Amino acid sequence: MSMCVRSLLAATFLLWTSGARAAPIEFSGGGGKLLTVVVRETPIQEVFEMLSRRERVNILISNGIKGNVSVNLYDVTLHQAIRQIAESAGYVAERRHGSYMILQRDQAGKDSAHGNTVVRALKVYYSDPVKVSEILSKHLSRYGEITVFEDRRLIVLEDLPDFVQRALQLLEEIDREPAQILIEAKILEITLTEDETFGIDWTLFLGDGETGELGVQGFVTPGALGFFLDYVKEDNLEVALSALEEQGRVRTLSTPTLLTVENQESEVVIGDRLGFRVTTTINQVTSESVEFLESGVILKFKASVDRLGRVLLEVHPEVSTGVINDGLPSQTTAEVTTTFLAEDGQTILIGGLIKDRVTENHAGIPILKNIPYLGWLFSKRTQIVVMTETVIVVTAHVLKEHRERVAERKTRTLGQAEIMLRELRHEMEDRHIRPPHPAAANEADAGAESPSVAP
Repeated sequence: MSMCVRSLLAATFLLWTSGARAAPIEFSGGGGKLLTVVVRETPIQEVFEMLSRRERVNILISNGIKGNVSVNLYDVTLHQAIRQIAESAGYVAERRHGSYMILQRDQAGKDSAHGNTVVRALKVYYSDPVKVSEILSKHLSRYGEITVFEDRRLIVLEDLPDFVQRALQLLEEIDREPAQILIEAKILEITLTEDETFGIDWTLFLGDGETGELGVQGFVTPGALGFFLDYVKEDNLEVALSALEEQGRVRTLSTPTLLTVENQESEVVIGDRLGFRVTTTINQVTSESVEFLESGVILKFKASVDRLGRVLLEVHPEVSTGVINDGLPSQTTAEVTTTFLAEDGQTILIGGLIKDRVTENHAGIPILKNIPYLGWLFSKRTQIVVMTETVIVVTAHVLKEHRERVAERKTRTLGQAEIMLRELRHEMEDRHIRPPHPAAANEADAGAESPSVAP
């Protein structure tokens, strides 16, 4: 009898302890509703087997899928539960023809065109396809792949749908239509007088305070100006140049007008290309080639447009002369590189590029001055040093289409701000928040400061 009692007590204890220990897998919900899944250190194959039987869904497990999982999932769909259980163990769940396939990561999306990954061919219109692919590759999942067809400006992208959608949005931001900018330039050479050793004092022509200074502030030191860059009013500049032309001091070197795309370097060359031979000896083998020295009027620039429609312009004007003496090139040049920000249609004056030009004057008695050996008795040679200042006038115009887009962007931004303010006002009204009336606020302050006195 005692043996039966002891056996009964042992069985009761085992039953009690097994019932007290939490089940390794717990399910609730389901049947088309949200699921709650709690799993503790259970083989992943057992978890999917129980889930498959409970929800009557086909779950296929690939070879090599093993290991224990522990998850706590609350109020999730069946699809989310299967996917997150697989990901917690380092695997991937793919949906195929209504069934689920549990795969290792390197097998995902490879065996079926109906897997999780999608394929898109993206056209790159304005940017470099190679650089765009490098940027997009940094925002793909571990399954994503990019193939570039540079000659056709195409990118073939394969990845999970969410990542493909994000890549499409990023490409739309990167590959925007560039603005077109019309550049009007004048390159002028102005002869200086003896009093203008350091260049022309433009305040005498344009008036003090009528220009927007950038670089040299307000031309504060006449006679020691040097290089400067300044905003000017086009009408005032035309009057100043007309006054100098009447004195015969202005020589127009070039007036190029170009249409360019932003962020692309453009160049205008009006001049000569002087060829000279270059001899190279490598390993006792001598070769000869011809190189060229460019001289004349050269203007290089690169422009871009900011979100407010202003033009950021990098300008490199060059005025040079070159000669070839005994096969050796020699060049005299006046050049500068500068970057400035200007409003659409604003005129920029760049000056201070001063150089000397020596001219020789041969005067004397006609015929006699040309007699060999004796002509110097009847003639006089003088050298004249002429100082000139090269001035560049640049005006940039943003084409109408881009201006309209900028105006539309500004209008959209203002509209969004108005909507936010309106929503904030409604929210304050819903919460019955009212600003205190000034008189009531003053009375409250006075009451707080004045102590009450009992009668």
